[in-house]
Amino acid sequence: MPTPLGGPLRKALFVLEALAEASRPLTLSELARLVNLPKSTLHRLMQALTDIGLAVRRESKSYELGTYLSRLAGTSGPAGVQRLSYPVTPFLLELFQLTNRIVSLGTLSGTKVQHVGTLYGQEHVRLAMALRQPVPAYSSAAGKLLLAMSQRNPADLFDTAKADLGMTRARTDAMRREFDRIRRTGLSYARSESIPDLVELAAPVRLGKAGPVAAVVVGDTVNTRDLRSVARALLDTADAIEKQLADVC
Repeated sequence: MPTPLGGPLRKALFVLEALAEASRPLTLSELARLVNLPKSTLHRLMQALTDIGLAVRRESKSYELGTYLSRLAGTSGPAGVQRLSYPVTPFLLELFQLTNRIVSLGTLSGTKVQHVGTLYGQEHVRLAMALRQPVPAYSSAAGKLLLAMSQRNPADLFDTAKADLGMTRARTDAMRREFDRIRRTGLSYARSESIPDLVELAAPVRLGKAGPVAAVVVGDTVNTRDLRSVARALLDTADAIEKQLADVC
């Protein structure tokens, strides 16, 4: 059969997709099995991808997704969250005024969640500063929502080589039940495993007609009033953002 148009580019995109979906860095052998390419071909391809910053080779000789694509989306991509911050900010500001809690927009980058457009009061400075750093998606309400909506397999989120197999299986089953509940209710509620004292409530929003799913997030300290009391306001905000951006993108 003739080689499909853009064959090398297709191979590169398959590799980048595999790296983005992986829960940990992948060795060349693991990556070769996932994308069904000979190791010799893949080795040459990975040299090119690492040279331009699309992938990163770690000291362990394993590979992970580079930051180039996320930086590109944030500056020039039509669905980039940074580019959409202007039309989204008024809705986040209104939600902040209604709830007096931490409010932000979360997006998925590989297996981590990043927050932008964060609004907060003086009493929430410490938690808001912590939200500036990406965290493992499975450790937060926003990340769990985004993973659930993207139909990710919970079994791929944990490194079985570094954990007790029985404990990992139990955690995977619990995560699968939680994903089902999130898809059924449209809301994700959880205490952060990465940021002590932070609890989040998240709702999904699509960034334009063909854009990715993001999470509108309300956060607060634990032992405060139940965040689920602001669920209606959160869902209304997510719905309003979707309607606004449907005509923008």
